[in-house]
Amino acid sequence: IPHNEKLLSLKYESLDYDNIENQLFLEEERRMSHMGFRCLEISRWVVCGLIGFLTGLIACFIDIVVEQLAGIKYQVVKENIERFTEFGGLSISLILWAVLNSTFVMVGAIIVAFFEPIAAGSGIPQIKCYLNGVKIPRVVRLKTLVVKVCGVICSVVGGLAVGKEGPMIHSGAVVAAGVSQGRSTSLKRDFKIFEYFRRDTEKRDFVSAGAAAGVSAAFGAPVGGVLFSLEEGASFWNQMLTWRIFFASMISTFTLNFFLSIYHKNPGDLSNPGLINFGRFESESMAYNLYEIPLFIAMGLLCSCLICA
Repeated sequence: IPHNEKLLSLKYESLDYDNIENQLFLEEERRMSHMGFRCLEISRWVVCGLIGFLTGLIACFIDIVVEQLAGIKYQVVKENIERFTEFGGLSISLILWAVLNSTFVMVGAIIVAFFEPIAAGSGIPQIKCYLNGVKIPRVVRLKTLVVKVCGVICSVVGGLAVGKEGPMIHSGAVVAAGVSQGRSTSLKRDFKIFEYFRRDTEKRDFVSAGAAAGVSAAFGAPVGGVLFSLEEGASFWNQMLTWRIFFASMISTFTLNFFLSIYHKNPGDLSNPGLINFGRFESESMAYNLYEIPLFIAMGLLCSCLICA
């Protein structure tokens, strides 16, 4: 095939996940002190914490906006039913219901189609491709994140048979890609931080953490997020990566639960299961509070010490 700049395959360049251990790379590694390695490892944990925190905030934002917009929609339809049903005008309420749903869906479709088509769908196939070495254009850009969030809000409020799980995985991956690089291509800003992580290997590991944090926020399951990245996402794994990704997943779930408890005017109640739930019963007695967290940490440390002993 002759070289042609218009070939579609040129846009989907392969990512290089293998470190080229040439003389310059080895010399750079030898010059790094023990304290430098320690600071680098601490930076990885800090980045994973930021990924979990920001992913949890995005999940909280989506949940609150969906609840508010859906509440307004139901209130308008309810008032219309109460006003016209007595006069045999139930069909007017049904038409209003259809118009409101169609409006939300149309807004979401226009945003995705005209502003960022790569944000269409769940985003899981694209993230799987990225984690396995295929760089799809604009898949982890800030603009994609904004359009993805607006699209999922409009889709859910519009009553489509879609959920927040896949978009949360994609959103977490975009957050991870941006935070770990310390710069934004969409905003054309370079914050001059985390420059050591600006290579495909490091970025891939953080995107795995972002995908896991998205699963954790959607289902309230940190372990499930780790298993998703391990089994369905990345093609490379190591033990230290497991702990960092689990940390990001825990921070994501905790952030979501904490801010939702404040929104529901019950600060410290950490019993919210995540974005996906089937309602709560009035007689439900199981609840976790903020003051119980140190006790759980102590129990975990004690059990781990007993197992190691």
